[in-house]
Amino acid sequence: MFAVYAARIDRDQPLSGLESGERPAPEARPGWSTVNVRAASLNHHDLWSLRGVGLSEDKLPMILGCDAAGVDEDGNEVVLHSV
Repeated sequence: MFAVYAARIDRDQPLSGLESGERPAPEARPGWSTVNVRAASLNHHDLWSLRGVGLSEDKLPMILGCDAAGVDEDGNEVVLHSV
């Protein structure tokens, strides 16, 4: 799947750690829904992650995007946001 992800952490230039490309699709967790994302954005949480706040280098690469919109597996339009 195509994704935007944190490839490395840079506290001074956080966007330099941002890459886009093909990544393995994540496994659906029990009780969760999958969403075909049609639009996404980076927010401050993602920028903090790129600076290493709450994200350690051993967790990289990490797919970013707390805010998105798309369609769930039942065809419903959905909006995803951090809570």
